[in-house]
Amino acid sequence: MPQFFIESKKITAEALLLEEKSDIKHIIDVLRKKEGDEVLFIDENEILYTTMILEFSKNHLKAQILNKEKSIRTLCTDITLIQSVLKSSAQDFAIQKATEIGTKKILPITSKYTVVKFENSKDRTKKVEKWQKIAFESCKQCERSKAPEISAIRSFQEALSMDFDIKIACVERMADLSLKEFLRANSYKAGQKIALFVGPEGGWSDAEIESFSPNNIAKVSLGNMILRAETAVIAALSGVVYEYEN
Repeated sequence: MPQFFIESKKITAEALLLEEKSDIKHIIDVLRKKEGDEVLFIDENEILYTTMILEFSKNHLKAQILNKEKSIRTLCTDITLIQSVLKSSAQDFAIQKATEIGTKKILPITSKYTVVKFENSKDRTKKVEKWQKIAFESCKQCERSKAPEISAIRSFQEALSMDFDIKIACVERMADLSLKEFLRANSYKAGQKIALFVGPEGGWSDAEIESFSPNNIAKVSLGNMILRAETAVIAALSGVVYEYEN
């Protein structure tokens, strides 16, 4: 069942009040919920509420709280996806799937072979807002407790120097070892932050690949197959989650 976000200030001990018109429309017109039906809500504190609709109009929906509990739809592993921006539909897909898998933060970057060009800072801001909305909507469907933060678009060089405990770059050629080998040789400790670099459609340039090692970024492969960039996002994140999650 899709869940909907609600601010804690809209919640009392017994009921909650939804005033987001688009969510009300989704619940009533798309999901065809009516009075007496159950709906899930989650607040900014990651508390999940099972509720029953009491009344609604196009401007508000009031629901009785039947149960509340801390959401379990989150990862223990703190992963930041540092991803070279892809063309429109591929980028949207990558954001959606990274959200579903559980990455905590997504940092879009531009690298040498990034195809997408940005006209100005306003264009960059609009793109990030769009991606944040995609992540937010994906959270509703997969019942994730909190949407990942989509950071402002940075350059490849800016991303290189960022501070993380574990830094991994997916490299289709010139890798030192496989992702599995690296993860099993480097155990994850609670509180550590992981950076996972995934390149654009054309891959990393030779100079970019050479810059990983001096910045303590492990170069790993995702296997013998050459994957599309958006597929690499799924494969890499899934590999980290499989090895590091309890």
